[in-house]
Amino acid sequence: MIVSAIQCRIGDFRSAERLSVEAIEKGAEFLLYPEYFSYSEFSLEIGEKTMEFLKRISEEFKVVTCGNIVWKEDLMFNRAFVFDSGEIVAFQDKIHPTKTERFYGINPGKKLKVFGIRNAKICILICADILYPELCRVAALKGAEVALNPVVSFKHSELPGKNLRHCLYFARSFDNCYAIVKAGGFGRTFTGSEAVGRSLIATFEGIIASSKLEEAEEAIVASLDLESIRRYREINYSLRDRNVEAYLELFEKNF
Repeated sequence: MIVSAIQCRIGDFRSAERLSVEAIEKGAEFLLYPEYFSYSEFSLEIGEKTMEFLKRISEEFKVVTCGNIVWKEDLMFNRAFVFDSGEIVAFQDKIHPTKTERFYGINPGKKLKVFGIRNAKICILICADILYPELCRVAALKGAEVALNPVVSFKHSELPGKNLRHCLYFARSFDNCYAIVKAGGFGRTFTGSEAVGRSLIATFEGIIASSKLEEAEEAIVASLDLESIRRYREINYSLRDRNVEAYLELFEKNF
């Protein structure tokens, strides 16, 4: 299974399309776009154009595309959609919207889903969702084999360990027995903040592919061995030998 993290310029569909074609020419059948990759401003209309783009690329090239939009029903959500050959086959709402997103009216999703797509079990951890180890473990316990992680990665951050943050992706993959595809865009977000790519693909064996530059177009492509992932699930006893009673405290709201 060949996957690609599309590190495109924010708000530039032409950038996203160029990289999509490049990834497909390298054999990619799963294309992940960055969180808010089409949003140079906050607008519900951009969501319609984004859906048209995701559908067109998926249909024209018979591939799987995944990208997120601001989706409004009664409430607004940061929702990632998955297209396979032009048809919507899955969607996931962001479980942990940031403070800024909540200011814009984005509501949290309630449940992490795992989908069967092209012989693989897929979950979507949208941006900050990857920072919650208990949610990442839920995905593993539901059988996820590949986690898609569209992100906005800010150029300037108060978080420590800038040069070591990729280790988080190896650790999540090692603990939870799934590969992780992380796609970030570069440029200005709809809030005016600077974002950089830092896209990568991780497995329990390490970071198997990553962007060469933070602020440049790149289609990061790697082949994932699903059978190897499944064999690793069999030997990683932490998925099945848990002392469940020790985790009951997690259900206390004021923990």
